[in-house]
Amino acid sequence: MLARLPHRSFSPDQPEQMDQPNLDPQDLAQDLHNLETINRFFGGRHATRLISRTIQTDADPAQSFIDCACGAGDLSALLATSHPQGKVIGLDLHPQTLDYARQRHHLPNLSWQQGDIKQLPFPDHSMDVVTCQLALHHFSDDDAVLILRELLRVSRRWVFVTDLERSSLGYAGVWLLVHLWLRHPMTRHDALLSVRRSFTAPELRSLAQRAHWPSFQHRSLPWHRQLIYLNKAHHAV
Repeated sequence: MLARLPHRSFSPDQPEQMDQPNLDPQDLAQDLHNLETINRFFGGRHATRLISRTIQTDADPAQSFIDCACGAGDLSALLATSHPQGKVIGLDLHPQTLDYARQRHHLPNLSWQQGDIKQLPFPDHSMDVVTCQLALHHFSDDDAVLILRELLRVSRRWVFVTDLERSSLGYAGVWLLVHLWLRHPMTRHDALLSVRRSFTAPELRSLAQRAHWPSFQHRSLPWHRQLIYLNKAHHAV
């Protein structure tokens, strides 16, 4: 249970099940529902609320948001609720996952769009706020750097990336969670793999440096999560 995780365990030949095409709709819906539960009780919503509080320190209210690789859409919906005057787009590549988000979350300032996070379908500097929440560990190091560059390209002001922070203690906690409570096979497989694929704080900072993020901030968050972010308005990019 208390696995030693000195190195990131990533192989493109061993994807998370939720990333596969043509999934059983009931299995995917249960897995996404479980991920919403994890976000509710184990730090996902806390991180999104922190993003909103940070944005609100800016004197000029943000008007446009894109939440990239939005998954179940619950964190996109929380952004929309927290910023009712803004327009939020939840973007995901997987059409079945996007259908789940679209059917579950209905807000007047929230819309959904299919798209590839590695090649975002938006012009340069077109969004006030660009977020990527709990998705970067799905990608190789090189693709993660590409994604961080894309987020920076599209943003006009703020960029936020939250993800898991790899640790043996975090792995043990997830092991208990998926064996004692959220025991769906897809959730059990993907949650444990996600921890092994996630980054330590130095690894995530190194990716941001490789992506040429200027003067970014890093924060460790509760429940073995972490955040990197920057405000482009404070820097010449």
